[in-house]
Amino acid sequence: MPFKEKLGLFDTTNLVIGAIVGADVYIATAFGLSQLGPASILAWIVAGIFAIITALAFSQCARHVQKSGGPYAFVKQAFGNFPGFVSGWLVWLAELASMCVFPLAFVAYLNFLVPIDFFSKTILIALFLAFLFLTNYFGIKKAAQVNDVLTIIKLLPLLLIILLGFWVFASNPSQSLQNFSPFSPFGFESFGEIIVLVFWAFVGFELATIPAGEIKNPRKTIPKAIIIGVSIVAFFYIITNISLIAIAGMQLAGHDAPLALAASLSLGAIGALIMVVGAMLSVSGSDESNIIGTSRLGFALSADGYFPKFLSRLHPKYSSPVASLAFHSIAAFALTLFFQIKEFVIFATFNFALVFLLVTLSAFRLNKRKTRLEKAILAASLLVCAYIIINVQLLSVIVGIAALLFGIVVYPFFSKQELKAEKAFLLKEEHIAYRMIRHEESFLANVFKHLKIQSRKLQGLKHAHSLRERAHSHKHEKASKL
Repeated sequence: MPFKEKLGLFDTTNLVIGAIVGADVYIATAFGLSQLGPASILAWIVAGIFAIITALAFSQCARHVQKSGGPYAFVKQAFGNFPGFVSGWLVWLAELASMCVFPLAFVAYLNFLVPIDFFSKTILIALFLAFLFLTNYFGIKKAAQVNDVLTIIKLLPLLLIILLGFWVFASNPSQSLQNFSPFSPFGFESFGEIIVLVFWAFVGFELATIPAGEIKNPRKTIPKAIIIGVSIVAFFYIITNISLIAIAGMQLAGHDAPLALAASLSLGAIGALIMVVGAMLSVSGSDESNIIGTSRLGFALSADGYFPKFLSRLHPKYSSPVASLAFHSIAAFALTLFFQIKEFVIFATFNFALVFLLVTLSAFRLNKRKTRLEKAILAASLLVCAYIIINVQLLSVIVGIAALLFGIVVYPFFSKQELKAEKAFLLKEEHIAYRMIRHEESFLANVFKHLKIQSRKLQGLKHAHSLRERAHSHKHEKASKL
């Protein structure tokens, strides 16, 4: 049963923004400050530039491949089934890891107001994921409508922080400037590591390419939505970080809920309450976008025979991938009980970098009429991916490679459907006859065939030469008689 095209530019742009803005900016600010100090702003600027560059590489692929599956579809179209599976496997792992961050961030911000024990945390995570499952159960249009509302709401806390930052700076500029000094108290040795963590905060734009089959005019809509969405997010992130440092400085370093702390320092308990509620809505919106893309990626891989068949089942009434939604919700719940936010973030970023590398290479192959600017963008995207990969912690690299190898081992098992189809194709009588006819063009038969052709050509040349000699002799005899 095919999906129905329902999403326009506004919905798709909101999907990009909604997938990016969420747990990331609400927790990643603390990561940067704890290792770079105020100089972490530079990491956000660089990561924003990196995200726009890789997004432009994605948009080049999206112009040539309008199929559900996003990176998986791009790489498969460019290089074939196995590279496509590797890309799909990596992005699926990364999206699943990212999906696990959001309920943990939701609980962390709620914990700022009310202490939460392990049992309560478990119940809250289960309810959080159940809400996401239900909103997506009734089809992508309902999910998109929920996401549109949450996307608009989720920007309000960032606007509040930005306004507070300007207000604090106007009220006491000397204190605000003092919060930026020293600018780099720990040096820049950890700059690459922070780029890895912060870059994850910009990841999410790729989700807009996954439900391409449900987007109106995806060739034009997806690239526009990606560029508009990433640019808006980059602006908000950078201004938000400047405002946070102006308000609280190094007090935010290592804090689980930095935006709530900054709001409480400026507006007291009311500010903290507003920010916590806004953060939880923002995190919910981000995971709403995430599960839309992740579940449909699982659907695409299952439909192609690479994941268990039950994941490609659609609801008979709402056309939603209900089995895939349930599976991903349960898997995310289980993983959140054993791992922490930072571990998920680093693992996801490593896998994303590998995927973006494959997508960039696919853009080189798919876009055969590249302008100089497009070539420069793709070259820059390769450098961005390489920089991120080499700055990932060794343990995360080992875990990521192990996960990749596991996927390679799994591939033959789930590709049996593809192999059976190929076998059936080869065993058809007309294909056997065709291969027998073509067999003379292979191996030694090819040599003898060409020798035969050359022999015939040589005989033809000799015959033509004999005819010319006879004509010349006949002409000479006539001339002598005259």
